[in-house]
Amino acid sequence: MNRERVALVAVFISAAALAATGCARKPASNTEAGQVAAPPAARPTTEEGCRTCNGEWGPHGIDQTPRCVCRTSDAGKKCRGKDDCEGECIGDAREQEVTQKGPPPLGFRKGRCSDFMTTFGCHVFLPRKSAEPVRLDVEPEQLCVD
Repeated sequence: MNRERVALVAVFISAAALAATGCARKPASNTEAGQVAAPPAARPTTEEGCRTCNGEWGPHGIDQTPRCVCRTSDAGKKCRGKDDCEGECIGDAREQEVTQKGPPPLGFRKGRCSDFMTTFGCHVFLPRKSAEPVRLDVEPEQLCVD
């Protein structure tokens, strides 16, 4: 290979490496939907410790390593956002509060507080309560937590 071709290949490889690092998926944080942030010491790591939070010990989600999933104290309570709950606010597409008939209709989605601090499966996780009404004619997206 001649020098020009080697230089061109080097530039191409460098550009590809930069593009790949810019597109890399960030690791999930404990505050993404489905998981509630808690200090590591607060999460029981033994079956005996799991009893202290009235949790369920065993394999959960894709990771089949036994672990504790603690129950929430407000399971089933009505909510309008994540900040209404100890765990997650799981939206119910049928429950909404229309504040402006529109078009488009505006208002707030409603849900119920999750049974567990970590919620597995596919759900509509409602974000923190919004001061402003949201469009109710657009179906909210589901997020799946494994």
